[in-house]
Amino acid sequence: MLVRKARLPNEITEIFESRGIKKFNEPQQMAIESGILEGENIVVASPTASGKTIIAELAFVKKFLEKSGKTVYVVPLKALAMEKYDEFKVYEKIGMRIAVSIGDYDSSDEWLEKYDLIICTSEKLDSILRHNPTWTRDIALIIIDEIHLLSDMSRGPTLEVVITRLRNQTRSQILALSATISNAEEISQWLNAKLVKSNYRPIKLEKGIFFKNKIDFGHKTIEINDTEAKPKDDLILLVQDTIKRKKQSLIFLSSRRAAESAAEKLGNEIGKMIKNKKELEKISRKILNVLTHPTKQCKRLARCVKNGIAFHHAGLAAMQRKIIEDYFRKGLIKIITATPTLAMGVNLPAWRVIIRDVKRYSGSFGYSFISTLEIQQMCGRAGRPKYDKEGQAILIAKNEDGIEKLRQRYIISEAEPVLSKLSVEPTLRMHILALIADHTCSSDSELFNFFDKTFFGYQYGSKSEIKRKIDEIIYQLRDFGFVEFSDRSEKSFIKSSFIPAFNISTEKRLSPTRIGKRVAQLYIDPITAKNIIDRTKRIKKDLGDFALVDIISDSVEMYPPLNVKTKEYEDIESLISKKELYRELPELWDIEYQQFLESFKLSLLLGDWMNEMGEDKILEKYGIPPGILYQKLRNAEWLLYAAQELAKVMKNRKAASLLNRARMRIRYGVRSELFPLIRIKNIGRVRARLLFDAGVKTVADIKKAPKQKLIKILGNKLTDKILEEVKS
Repeated sequence: MLVRKARLPNEITEIFESRGIKKFNEPQQMAIESGILEGENIVVASPTASGKTIIAELAFVKKFLEKSGKTVYVVPLKALAMEKYDEFKVYEKIGMRIAVSIGDYDSSDEWLEKYDLIICTSEKLDSILRHNPTWTRDIALIIIDEIHLLSDMSRGPTLEVVITRLRNQTRSQILALSATISNAEEISQWLNAKLVKSNYRPIKLEKGIFFKNKIDFGHKTIEINDTEAKPKDDLILLVQDTIKRKKQSLIFLSSRRAAESAAEKLGNEIGKMIKNKKELEKISRKILNVLTHPTKQCKRLARCVKNGIAFHHAGLAAMQRKIIEDYFRKGLIKIITATPTLAMGVNLPAWRVIIRDVKRYSGSFGYSFISTLEIQQMCGRAGRPKYDKEGQAILIAKNEDGIEKLRQRYIISEAEPVLSKLSVEPTLRMHILALIADHTCSSDSELFNFFDKTFFGYQYGSKSEIKRKIDEIIYQLRDFGFVEFSDRSEKSFIKSSFIPAFNISTEKRLSPTRIGKRVAQLYIDPITAKNIIDRTKRIKKDLGDFALVDIISDSVEMYPPLNVKTKEYEDIESLISKKELYRELPELWDIEYQQFLESFKLSLLLGDWMNEMGEDKILEKYGIPPGILYQKLRNAEWLLYAAQELAKVMKNRKAASLLNRARMRIRYGVRSELFPLIRIKNIGRVRARLLFDAGVKTVADIKKAPKQKLIKILGNKLTDKILEEVKS
């Protein structure tokens, strides 16, 4: 279907044609014919790179031009939200106001009222809905990217609740975008949507298995020739072949350590084949300069980049990941070794995808196979639109028997059906409190009805099982002091606005307590909140900021814990005996003792950060990468903010003030004496300490200090900036 013949508004036609889109492909045409422009709910299930985003653009631009309401575009990751924002900015030309909301979880973001297209993660949208903002009434279109992530244990339940909430609160059109999954019909039926299912892919994808120098694609076999006498492992052969063809490759491995090790090993082999050495040297320096003091990991990554290869995982600093992604797209970095999470992240296609590891380690279950859906997501990264006519996805077999096993499991088989994970108790507990706290559900029967409308309720229909779990959680929340309830008769219940889906003779009328409402708004697990409240009550005197950060170090939000090695036990136990804490210490024989040691080790890390230990020393001492350190610091700051807010509700002003002091120290990584300096723009923790030690301790001191003294500490340019800042 030609764009010009699709009866679209001229504004849309002109924008599409200016971007080189002259014709709609199969899934796009099917979506138009199914009524995407007439307000029909649609589920699109088609392969990666099949143009699903264009369908979303058609829908939200139509809503904007009709002035019928806002669009909310829900994505799984913050990085993906920023990528979509950059992609959609083209529509600002027609007056569309576009916003990204991915930050603070304690806000209704009323500023979003002014925007037409709002891009956010499901967690952020969930936190917004808990504050009952007025602008959500204007939502006319909900776009859910990667809806197959309903089956993801960490993200799926929140996405499911958000969709159910919005379906209850608005009459919005729904557009759900998905990879090809086996039960797309079930998802479309749940959403009362039409299904657009297509196998169309603009770039032909060939899936094969590599063993003994040969790639078996089923219909053909390609031999990878090794011209050198010294035998090489499979990965080196495939990567060298990729470079010889002047192509790029993504390699998926099971762990961060494996990704780093493979990148280093491959870099040593392909470095001599790589051109553009001067440009790669510049990129390498950029990566080194992200942190004030480059870590061993930074240096390792920088060395790899010089050879045209990079590793990519959550342990890298966010800016390092962005540098790698940008220069891979530009074609300067030729190879990326990554963990499986990259498959559902930002859009990084390559000519060849290599999957070396099909198992991953889980502390609970040991090694287990990665799902077919995940492997297919990885394979979908192969083939770059505008650059390639075909892409290759190659799995590496460990032995001859493995060839057929890999073919059966990952090449021939359909992806697993998407299954709801909403019944997991910690997740259920958090969402039940939120639904009661914002008065979405004011009785147990309304809760039952709400969950009956979720994908879990649709898929399993086990009313008695979900009712039992909800009942247990309601009583638990009451025991925590977050919910109050009383029974009322069936007669008064029948008069309620909610039509019950269950035959219940009596129902519990539910209402949040003041503190329960605040817990829900703060977006923390109710058990975390209960622990914080109990420990905050013990703050009668100031035991110091270490004791305050220790309050939150065992929270589920701070997982995964820091592993305590056998050789560390004695030192850590010695430090425990020297510290006064607000939480109770378990006995040596308690099953919680190991968990206590792990969380105490995290408290030690937070303490070192607050006492201005350098990032490089912290990373080396605790054996964690920069990305994980920053994630833990962000979460710790948020939990201390939550603790401060709960202390305010309890009218414990002293505790709130002390917790705020600890929060600021975590935020800036300094002792409290540096607070006046650290809040000045362009002065970080290192510069603040240098100024303080030189006798420049306040803004007033900066103003009256001789300029040469400041220049000696800060340099010419920065001194001018800071003097300008303190004048304003």
